[in-house]
Amino acid sequence: MSSKTILILGGGLGGITAASALRRLCAPEHRVVVIERNAKFSLRMANLWLMTGERKRPEEGERDLSRLAERGIEWTRAEIEAIDPDTRTVRTSAGTVAGDYLVMALGAERHPEAVPGFAEAALDLYEATGALRIRESLENFTGGRVVVIVARTPFSCPSAPYEAAFLIESLLRRRGVRARSEIAVYTPEDLPMPVAGPEVGKELVRMLEERGIEFHPEQIVMKVDPAARTARFELEDSKFDLLIGVPPHRAPESLRAAKLTDASGWVPVDASSLRTRHAGVYAIGDATSIRLPIGMFLPKAGVFADEQARIVAENIAAEIAGKAAVSRFNGHGFCYIEIGDSMAAYGAGNFYGIPAPTISLEPPSTRFCKEKHEMERAAQALWL
Repeated sequence: MSSKTILILGGGLGGITAASALRRLCAPEHRVVVIERNAKFSLRMANLWLMTGERKRPEEGERDLSRLAERGIEWTRAEIEAIDPDTRTVRTSAGTVAGDYLVMALGAERHPEAVPGFAEAALDLYEATGALRIRESLENFTGGRVVVIVARTPFSCPSAPYEAAFLIESLLRRRGVRARSEIAVYTPEDLPMPVAGPEVGKELVRMLEERGIEFHPEQIVMKVDPAARTARFELEDSKFDLLIGVPPHRAPESLRAAKLTDASGWVPVDASSLRTRHAGVYAIGDATSIRLPIGMFLPKAGVFADEQARIVAENIAAEIAGKAAVSRFNGHGFCYIEIGDSMAAYGAGNFYGIPAPTISLEPPSTRFCKEKHEMERAAQALWL
């Protein structure tokens, strides 16, 4: 059997999970190569804990990608400049490399510049530096209007802006300034986490209202005026003293330039195998486009990237071994939704359900909050 090379583009959750599984499943003569521009790996869920001060420094949740070598996984730190899916060739800032298989796990790019004034005025919840700036702002906050804004859909981690609003409410209450503060969420969505279904969305709205957090659905921000501290939407304006933003997301430029994306703006894949239309080429995680029977797309969430990575790894390993690929991604997923006061709700179910996803939401408890933290710690230990 000739040795094979599996190229994994991206060293985030999906990429590292795929690389670890492939190294475990494939014989040593087969190369597993991760190409990632960053030197460190971390889970973005920790940004919420940086925001609240529960985690003091980003480094606490980071792992050095150079440690992949300890597992027999090669890592090339480089920018991806071009992808040829037909030949499975990747041009990087460190040189050009070709593989027998290509797994694209590049996630989603954020481009706040798509909304005028957004980058200047909004603190980015999805960046560790942004989370630290939010924490500093909240520590000095003496009252006023806090606005959490979702600029566009789709976006990664659909629960994040709502968790941020809940956690901010809890934090301001503990600091004794809640009575002098307003908290509002503006989103293009008609309900929170709409793919999970109306019952889940309505329950989350009820939980927001119970805590005095405004919910403004179907609001598309057109521009932000930093000087006037005003977010301007299609139908109304909103003043703010502190603006926390989820910037517009898009597929990485390398995927768009390679014409791997479709009209959705993302990479279409087979819903069960994660194959693209190119032989030996797979895509997983936030960069993908999987349309559900209800017409919406599978949410962009880490739990899906993790499971998709395992499915792809199992099928590639089987093919290399001359066996039939039998693993299938079934659309099951879950989400912990932190609401403050050391509590979290838990949603789970089948997103591939017909005629619609079947998702249930368990009431908040300290147990679910502990489980979320335990999951993050276990994941860090497992992946690296």
